[in-house]
Amino acid sequence: MKIATYNIQNLFHRDKSLSKERRLERQDDWNEELEILFAKKNKAEQDYIRMRELAMLLGFNKSPFEPYLSIRNLEGELVVETSSLDFENKASELSDWNGWIRLATNPLTKNAIRNKVKVIVDTNADILFLQEVENRKSLLQFNTSFLINEMENPYAEIIYMDGNETRGLGMGILLKKQFRITAIRSFANERDLDEEPLFNGNVLQFKITNSKDIEVYIISCQLSPESENLKLENKRKRQAAKIAEIYKDLQTQGHKNIIILGNLNAPCYSKYLTPILKDTSLKDIVKHDTFEADLDLGDHSGYYRMGGYRKGVNIKQKDYLLLSPSLFKIVNSSGLNRKAIWPSKIPKWNLYKSVTNEIDAASAHPLIWTEISL
Repeated sequence: MKIATYNIQNLFHRDKSLSKERRLERQDDWNEELEILFAKKNKAEQDYIRMRELAMLLGFNKSPFEPYLSIRNLEGELVVETSSLDFENKASELSDWNGWIRLATNPLTKNAIRNKVKVIVDTNADILFLQEVENRKSLLQFNTSFLINEMENPYAEIIYMDGNETRGLGMGILLKKQFRITAIRSFANERDLDEEPLFNGNVLQFKITNSKDIEVYIISCQLSPESENLKLENKRKRQAAKIAEIYKDLQTQGHKNIIILGNLNAPCYSKYLTPILKDTSLKDIVKHDTFEADLDLGDHSGYYRMGGYRKGVNIKQKDYLLLSPSLFKIVNSSGLNRKAIWPSKIPKWNLYKSVTNEIDAASAHPLIWTEISL
């Protein structure tokens, strides 16, 4: 059984507020990179191209964001493409009707979509968990338009589950025909101290059975993003405590094959993840002897970053695949694919040739996988 988890950051379109948040997160990195390029004495053509990209990203050059609205036919459906700016003009001065359509999302580039496909196809997991999927229709279209054509053994069962987040951040689950979901439990309605939902998105528990009727329980989750707000960080610790409670309840019921996966949104040293990472018997797949990943290039392959996945894989760990001890013992292989992540600065790693800029990156997150002998 090969299982993978991937925060894909939407399939075809992404909420504008999420794009804005991402831009704010990256601003310091872009400033630093631009300063390095400015100071470089002998600039190559690629350096000038990247400087123009950075100028656009930092708002120095706003020409790429001129408003536009176009409609094209995509596989029999009319698709609206728009820029990131809102339209203010009226359709006609003689009419009270506002003819412009205010769209809440930005379309992803064709290359970004193709790179998402490449990551998934190269991994070829039997069970694939996707975080941040906009809706079921997009998930089905993504499968029929891309995955079915490129996978020898395509996915036969597709599930989409929404949560409390309203910006297209649902969970998608895809399974090959030798696996089936026999039970689903949602924790979206769990309440916090203030009686508001405990989880911003959702936490889902799946019972998955293979062709030999061996059961595995998988808890898929996405915790709140890191914040300097102590109140929000304490809430994340309560979220982690609830997930640990779900895990221990399954153990109490006699279940041994348990996996927790998804986006915990904090590095492993965070005290707010202690209930999961320290107070349970769960094992992080990145600590398994079989775990493989392309190392950083140059001298950085021997470097260990605090909070990175491991030595030579120096991107901040936010995504996890955690196994119960019984499953950890029977892992055959495991790894991480970050070839479709655009590096903000050195250290860098090997990329797909189709990833030539940040806009065409598949996601800011790696795909993590493991193969287990059941």
